[in-house]
Amino acid sequence: MAMNPMQRKANNSFLLGILITLLITGIIIAFLIFQISNLNKEMKDIEAEKVSAYVVADTIKSGETLDESKLVFGEITLGGVDTSNLVTTLNMETVLDPTTGDEIDVYTQKAKVDLNPGTILTNDLLYEDEALTSDVRTQEYNVIIPQSQLQTGEYIDVRLRLPDGQDLIVVSHKQVTVPEFEDGTLSTNNILMDLTEEEILMMSCAIVESYQMQGSMLYATKYVEPGIQEAATPTYLPNDVTITLIHNDPNIVQEAKNELITRYNENSDTIRPGINNAVNNEDAADNVVDKTEEEITGLQEQREQYIESIGG
Repeated sequence: MAMNPMQRKANNSFLLGILITLLITGIIIAFLIFQISNLNKEMKDIEAEKVSAYVVADTIKSGETLDESKLVFGEITLGGVDTSNLVTTLNMETVLDPTTGDEIDVYTQKAKVDLNPGTILTNDLLYEDEALTSDVRTQEYNVIIPQSQLQTGEYIDVRLRLPDGQDLIVVSHKQVTVPEFEDGTLSTNNILMDLTEEEILMMSCAIVESYQMQGSMLYATKYVEPGIQEAATPTYLPNDVTITLIHNDPNIVQEAKNELITRYNENSDTIRPGINNAVNNEDAADNVVDKTEEEITGLQEQREQYIESIGG
């Protein structure tokens, strides 16, 4: 039966509608496929950027040795960080415990600057000290005047100020430990430092000479950013007796001896006269005796306080 014009027009409109619907649906499907493809690519790119490395979990101060207790090892998204610069392992070395003589493993990397939580650890944020030498010992002193806010882990120079105004560096860039008792209280006078044999002799000479000179002061100054500030060059020169002792001491490496002798030859005429004049006074010997007795008494009292704190 022949289709009238109205039916034909209706059928054509219906077919056209179906075609348009199919076209729009195809475009939408193609767009969704394109979006899903891009999303998958982005997710793959993100996954490709993920690596395992150390992230700072608790604040690490400049100059402080790294410790896993303040770090988290896990998966991170790089976000432009050079993978070759990431810290994925912590360096350690085996050394002899200066107190017991036993072999112990210690971390060797330190922070150049303060590291805040969330910082991705990279090699350019760290540095390593020279290897611990066999002559290093932990020394305790109660004659060095500390700064009021000196804390364990900070770095100091020990300086000797003379009555004539000279201010000399005895030992430099030393990390200090402030003794702590079992009840959590800190020592107000004592500090501990790891020193080489040469530095121990230098400190001993400086302490005795500070006793001999009325108006002198042996004190500590803190580094602002010990991780990036280089150690100051010592300027204090010990007396001839100590120089000879250092020169003949088999426990002191030759490099340290040579450095001291060079410094002595270049500066003895400008530094030692002021010290020699100040120590050659009639009360010098008595001052040494009195101050040494005070030092011994202070150390004994500190030891008794520590033993009491641990229930001894």
